[in-house]
Formats: sequence, C-alpha cells, structure tokens
Amino acid sequence: MQERSKRMLLTLVIIFLGLAVLQRFTSNAAITTIPWWVTVVILAAIVSGYMWIRTSLEDRKAEAEWIEQEGRVYIRRMEHERQQRASATNQEQ
Repeated sequence: MQERSKRMLLTLVIIFLGLAVLQRFTSNAAITTIPWWVTVVILAAIVSGYMWIRTSLEDRKAEAEWIEQEGRVYIRRMEHERQQRASATNQEQ
C-alpha cells in the first residue's frame, strides 16, 4: 500500500471516529450540555493518538533507512576486505 493511501485511510478512520464520538454525545443530549473541558480532552486524546501513530510511522521509516545505510557500509567493508585478501594471496604466489 502506498504512503499516500495509508495517510488517506488513516485520515478517514480519524474522521470516522470523530464523527462517531460527536454522534454519541449529541444523540441523547445537546453538545452544549457537555462541559467544554470534556470536549477538549476528547479532542486532545484524538489528536494525541493521531500524532502517536504518525510519529511511530516516521520513526519506523527512519529506522529502516538507518538499517539499510548501515548494511551498505557493512557490505562495502566486506567487499574491500575480500579484495585485500585476494590481492594478498596473489602477491604470495
């Protein structure tokens, strides 16, 4: 799945959850009866969850890039060492 599709899907899930929460609180009582701080806490929890998911995805991506970069360095070292061994055996013969 492409990165853009994942973002779109995540955004739709968040909007769905927000609408579900809004519907839950507005179906039996008007939203004005809910204290304002409860609404702020709910919105903060939703935003916090979104930011947590976003940050964890970015961290995972950065970690994968770092592992790939270190793997390339390791492979270069192995090839360089292999060439040194090959040249050393050629000089001995």
